[in-house]
Amino acid sequence: MAVATFILLLAKIVELTDMVVTRGVGMGVVARLLLYAMPYFFVFTVPMATLLGVLLGFLRLSSDNEIIALRAAGVSLRSLLPPVAALALLAWMLTQGLSLWVLPWGHNQFENVVFEVAHSRADLALRERVFLDSFGKMTMYVNRLPGERLMQDIFIVDERDPEKVNTVVAKRGRLFPGKDGHIILRLYEGTMHGVDSSLRSARNASFKTYDIQLETGSIGQAQRQGKHRKEMYLGELLSAMDQNVNDDRQHNLLDMEFQQRFSYPFSCLVMALIALPLGTHWQGGRSWGVIAALAVFLVYYLMLSLAWSLGDTGYYPPKIGVWMPNLTFGVLGFLMFKAEVREKPLPILDALGNLPALIMSKHTKDAEE
Repeated sequence: MAVATFILLLAKIVELTDMVVTRGVGMGVVARLLLYAMPYFFVFTVPMATLLGVLLGFLRLSSDNEIIALRAAGVSLRSLLPPVAALALLAWMLTQGLSLWVLPWGHNQFENVVFEVAHSRADLALRERVFLDSFGKMTMYVNRLPGERLMQDIFIVDERDPEKVNTVVAKRGRLFPGKDGHIILRLYEGTMHGVDSSLRSARNASFKTYDIQLETGSIGQAQRQGKHRKEMYLGELLSAMDQNVNDDRQHNLLDMEFQQRFSYPFSCLVMALIALPLGTHWQGGRSWGVIAALAVFLVYYLMLSLAWSLGDTGYYPPKIGVWMPNLTFGVLGFLMFKAEVREKPLPILDALGNLPALIMSKHTKDAEE
C-alpha cells in the first residue's frame, strides 16, 4: 500500500516541489499540504492493497499446490471465504471512515493552507504569460517572472474604479508587503492609459514608479466562496443538493460526490471477491500477480472515470454511473468464485489464468530460435 500511495503522490510532489524551488514556499507548508492530501490517496490505495493482498496470498497457495491438496482433502473453496471476508470488511470499514470524515477534513485543511499562502504570498498566484483575474476587478498579465516577487513586461487592466478603466503597461515590477494584509505592486518605467466609463475622455501618463495596492483577500475569496463539494460532509452535501435542485449539472456533481463517498470504500469488498478466484486459478509467479492486480484496478479506475464523465453530462443518473464499476466487478467476481467452487472455471478465467504460461512459453521458444 505504501508503494501505491507513493506512486499516486508523485504528481502532487512534483507540483509542490515547484512551489519550493521557484516560489520559495517553506518545507513546513509543503509537509502540511502532503499530510492533508494523504486521505484522498488512501481511499484509492486501501482497495488496491486489498486486491493485491488477497491475490498474492492465494497465488502463493496455488503455486505451492496447496489449493489442490485442500481440495483433495475435501476442503471447499467456500471455507476459505470467511478470512477473506473479514479482511475485506476491515478494509471497507477503514476506507468508509476515511471517506466520510477524514477525506472532507483533509480537503478543507488543504484549501485553508492554500488560502493562507495566497494571503501572505500574492506572487504564488502569478504565472508567466497567463491572464490572471484573481485580484478582484483587475486583470494582470506578466511575460516573465525572473525571481521571487519580481516581474518583467507587465500588462494590467484596472477596473476597480467604476468611473474609469486604467490600462497600465510597465517594463518591470516588484511585490512588497503592505499593511493590513495587503500587497504593494510597484511598477517601474511604464505608461498608464485611462478611459472614463462614458468613453468621452481619456488621459495618458508616463511614470518611473507607480504603486498599486493589491487586496490579496480577493485571491482567497475567489477560491473560498463557500466549500467545494469535496470539502463537504454528508449533511452539507444533502443540503447543497436541495439548494441546487433546479441546477441539473451542479446537482449531478453533488450527487456523484455523495454516492462515491460510499462506492469507493465498497470496492474493498468487490476487489477481495474478484481476487480470490483469480488467485487460485492464476498460473504465474508473484510478479505476474502484481501485474494482474494493477490491470484489474486500472480497468476499474477507467470504468469509474468513464462513469463520472457520463454522469457529469447527465447522460444517466449519478447513482447508476458511480456504482456501475462495483456492480460489474461484483457480478464478475461472484460468477468466477461460483465457477471455481464447482471446479469448472469460466472460459475467461481459464484464459486469464493461463496467460502468464503462454507468454513465458512463447518467450522461451523465441529465445531458442
